[in-house]
Amino acid sequence: MPSPIGHALGGIAAGSLISPRPDRRTIALFATAGILADIDLLLPMVHRGPAHSLTAAALAFAAALIVLTWKTRSATSVRLAAAIGAAYLTHILLDWLGEDGGPPRGIMALWPFSSSFYVSGLDLFHGVERRYWRHDFWQDNAAALLTEVAILAPAAWLALRGVRMRRG
Repeated sequence: MPSPIGHALGGIAAGSLISPRPDRRTIALFATAGILADIDLLLPMVHRGPAHSLTAAALAFAAALIVLTWKTRSATSVRLAAAIGAAYLTHILLDWLGEDGGPPRGIMALWPFSSSFYVSGLDLFHGVERRYWRHDFWQDNAAALLTEVAILAPAAWLALRGVRMRRG
């Protein structure tokens, strides 16, 4: 499963592709949305459970839509809400594509319709080691981070560059 840095880059890439005019604040918002599903690490719930589902991504979009269109309903706010939802959705996609060594393996992508865990088996991203006492903690996490940055930083950069080119 990717690190918070990988999830932030994925959120920035997806959000920037959809957002009408991302500025520093909205880019930070996309990064936060990309990381947000891991809130379940702080709560008494199963990690990679309901917060890592398509339903949670839809709820993130709905919450953003309500907040952004509370006073003014405009196409720009709807598009920004969609960008936030897409940024959240990248977390689910990246975890599904990532290596997962701990039980249960995968993510609960289809919750509440199914409590099954799904994993792609592609292992595109290395698992992030949380057991800091292990002798290979730093080495494994550095390798995982380098892979994430090599794949996701260019995607985020291209998405942001594409936005600048659309603006003219």
